[in-house]
Amino acid sequence: MLLKSSIVLILLLTILTTNTYILIIIAGLMIASNLLFNKKIKSSIKKMKYVFLLYFTTVLFQLFMIQDGEVIFKIYNFYITWRGVTLVGVNFLRIFDILLISWLINAQNIFTGRLRRYNELIDIIIELVPEVFILFKKRLRFKLFFRHIIKQIEGKI
Repeated sequence: MLLKSSIVLILLLTILTTNTYILIIIAGLMIASNLLFNKKIKSSIKKMKYVFLLYFTTVLFQLFMIQDGEVIFKIYNFYITWRGVTLVGVNFLRIFDILLISWLINAQNIFTGRLRRYNELIDIIIELVPEVFILFKKRLRFKLFFRHIIKQIEGKI
């Protein structure tokens, strides 16, 4: 029970705070906890390579889209600003912490019953990320795209 409540507290702190120091401390704690308690960390990282690629491109896109604040670097008409760097850093740490927390929850089987099905669903969705890129190349309409993804998820459950 103590582990459940502490993970929920860390998750809420991660979601609600914008302090980079707190997010860095949480990331360090979660990295250490995953290294100690998660025996499937290597397989989890291998599964996530496409998600990391997608997330890295969105981080770069977000970095160039935040145009207000003190300019650090200029590329043609795009600026990299301090405010952009801090907002991207906070968002990156937040998502990274949530990912590490979810890996720890999955490895320790903390949640059972109905919430256990949620973990299985997230694993299936992560496995389907490469298929999403293929469907984007086919240029399916949104309705057909979501129908295909839902059928794939139902087939795996």
